[in-house]
Amino acid sequence: MLLTVEQAATQLQVSRSVVYALVERGKLACHRIGLGRGTIRIAQSDLDTYLESCREGDRIEEPTAPRRAKLKHIRLSGS
Repeated sequence: MLLTVEQAATQLQVSRSVVYALVERGKLACHRIGLGRGTIRIAQSDLDTYLESCREGDRIEEPTAPRRAKLKHIRLSGS
């Protein structure tokens, strides 16, 4: 099933401009149907894939030690 931008925005509970921005940045796949730039249609499966990519609760990341800055411009004396 193909959704209009308005329908996709309603499902995501965001504005149409957010959907357009997601499409423009390549984060949400779409189909362009028609001549010229075409009319944007979004497959339900693509919308589901985007939503899955936004999920944060499933991954637990181990804390990592902070990286030490490389200070190439500082010379240490004594050696």
